Amino acid sequence: MFKGPTSGTWRSPGGFTLVEMMLVVAVAAILAAMAIPVSAGFLSVARADSSVSAAVATLNMARDRSVAERRNFEVSIVDPNRIQITRDEQPAGQTLIADIALENGQQFIVFDDVPDTPDAFGKSSAFAFTGTGPWMFTSDGSLIDSNGDVANGTIFLGVPNKTETARAVTIFGVTGMMKAWKWRGNRWFE
Repeated sequence: MFKGPTSGTWRSPGGFTLVEMMLVVAVAAILAAMAIPVSAGFLSVARADSSVSAAVATLNMARDRSVAERRNFEVSIVDPNRIQITRDEQPAGQTLIADIALENGQQFIVFDDVPDTPDAFGKSSAFAFTGTGPWMFTSDGSLIDSNGDVANGTIFLGVPNKTETARAVTIFGVTGMMKAWKWRGNRWFE
């Protein structure tokens, strides 16, 4: 402590008072408390986006390889969260090419309070496709059912009881082209 040059008061040479430090800590705690719920919501949405990207990548790989290798590639949805891709090796059988699990609690699910996607292929189940399974990509890139008929459909996914994680992938059978959809509380977005 030293005596100030113009007054008779004692001052410290620098630093913060205890009150100032407590005020800074209180403000930091309030900001951190506000950020935790926002971060948790953002994290679940980011994880849902990651899962739909993984599903689309797996399906695109199956379609691309079916064209490149001139073979049928079967798509199987295995509850609660696996996509399996097998290559048709006629007459020898099938070879497992990919077995992908959706991560972070994501699974194939239909939310009752979320409507069908704008492509409107149906919402009867988490794997809603026309025709009868198994479904496969052919050497021309189209998606067909077990009868050889072109099949369209939608795969719905998300985390149970968290509608903000609702995602979908639609496949247009003739071309095999896909769209990824994200539910944003009142409608689907591409």
